[in-house]
Amino acid sequence: MMVDAVVSALAVAGHENLPVIVAETGWPSTGGDPTEVDAKLEYAEMYIKGLVGHLRSGVGTPLRKEGVSQAYIFELIDKDIVKQGTRNWGILYANMSKKYHVEFSGCDEIAVERVLLMRVCLVWWLLVGFFLV
Repeated sequence: MMVDAVVSALAVAGHENLPVIVAETGWPSTGGDPTEVDAKLEYAEMYIKGLVGHLRSGVGTPLRKEGVSQAYIFELIDKDIVKQGTRNWGILYANMSKKYHVEFSGCDEIAVERVLLMRVCLVWWLLVGFFLV
């Protein structure tokens, strides 16, 4: 529903036809604070798998039937050195092993562009973002 909030705000401003891009989305698999009970590996896996499934379905939102034009997962790899209070958002551990399996292939033609874009983003984080840490 957050996408529809942005679409509504764009429409009020007279820009209802602008494409919506989700710049960073994800769920922390570990929290920086012990009271942050929702930062769990299970929830992160459910969120990312749900996101990929939704993008594959080609179903949008009530106000944007075609869905978002692009979505980027935050982030590919956990940081190796974590300061106290830092969350881990990666779908891979710092040693590059999988936290859980996410199926990015097997798409139909409608949603293949969205999933391919997610792959490009993941590769970009692997090649560029990893070295910036």
